Amino acid sequence: MLTVMEDRATVSGSTLDDLTIAGAIDVLGLGVDVAEFHGGICGLLCASGPGAAALWIRQSDGGETPVTGEAETAREQLHEAEAETWRLLNSPEFEFEPLLPPVEADLAERVSALALWCQGFLTGLGLGGVRAEDLDTGDDDGRRNATIAEIVADFVEISRAHVGSEDLADADRADFDLVEIIEYVRVGTQLVFEELRRRQPLRAVGAQSRETH
Repeated sequence: MLTVMEDRATVSGSTLDDLTIAGAIDVLGLGVDVAEFHGGICGLLCASGPGAAALWIRQSDGGETPVTGEAETAREQLHEAEAETWRLLNSPEFEFEPLLPPVEADLAERVSALALWCQGFLTGLGLGGVRAEDLDTGDDDGRRNATIAEIVADFVEISRAHVGSEDLADADRADFDLVEIIEYVRVGTQLVFEELRRRQPLRAVGAQSRETH
């Protein structure tokens, strides 16, 4: 069973509810943390647009979840979380934030959640069909694509983050650094979303071409 910390994960100005998401994940037996799930659907939304939650559920449960009223409610709750995340990513006010524990939570919990979020995001990109060459091409937007590739590479490093003895010795500095990294992840995700959504028709054509050869 998933355990939910007393400190709630929040996204300002959003209807995303970590307790509801955690409960739905538990019912469906997806075996992921709330942060990892949210990162995963964000990666999928960047890569392939709406339908992220359904794909993540299929990939995670292998179609083995019983078709019960409780399971259907859980699926609907995760679809609603996806729809709200899609809205935030498309918001002209840049409302998007990764769904993570609040600043009041334990440092180790926050670092672990951020690492899982980035891990989920990278998994979502892969499930959505994004390949290395989609991120770093030699077209007229080469500079922008190189930036996107760098962001994804940074996310790989962040997915390995952990709290070390030096962090515990200087918790205030570690907390400040974490806030900056979370902001980088927030902005980086928005940039990846905007670029991949702009290029999605081109990637779809490329994928179709590869399938015919």
